[in-house]
Amino acid sequence: MKLKILALIAVIGLAGCNDEALNKFVRQADSPVYSGDRSDLLAYGEQLWNDPSLGNSGLACGTCHAGGAAFNESFKQPYPHLVAMAKDMSGLTSIDAEQMVQFCMLQPMQAEMLAWDSKELAALTLYVEKVVQVEFIKQH
Repeated sequence: MKLKILALIAVIGLAGCNDEALNKFVRQADSPVYSGDRSDLLAYGEQLWNDPSLGNSGLACGTCHAGGAAFNESFKQPYPHLVAMAKDMSGLTSIDAEQMVQFCMLQPMQAEMLAWDSKELAALTLYVEKVVQVEFIKQH
C-alpha cells in the first residue's frame, strides 16, 4: 500500500514539472560523460541508490524500487525503451537509463537533475543497468 501511495504522489508531482525542465532530459551532443573505474562506480551507485539524502523527498531510489517494486515489464527490455510514466509526463517515447535517473531526480526525489558529466549520474546509471535491472529480470 505504501508503494502505491508513493507512486501516486510521484505521478501527481510530475504534473507540476514544466516544459523547460522536461526538455533537459536530452544530453547535448557536446556534453562530456564522466568516466571512471567501473567497480568504483558500481559501488558508489549502490551507495547512492540507498541514500535517502540524495534528493529532498526523504526517499532513496531503493525505497520505491525495493524488491523490484514500481518497475513494469518494460524494465526487462534493454535501454532505451518506452517508460509509460516518462511518456505520460514528458512525451518521450523512448528513454535511456541515464534519462530515467534524471527523470526520477526531479520526481519523486524532488531534487535538481544531476550534472550530465557527474560521477553521481554515471554511477547511478551504471548501477541501474548492471545491477538493478539484471536482478529484476532474474526475479521476474
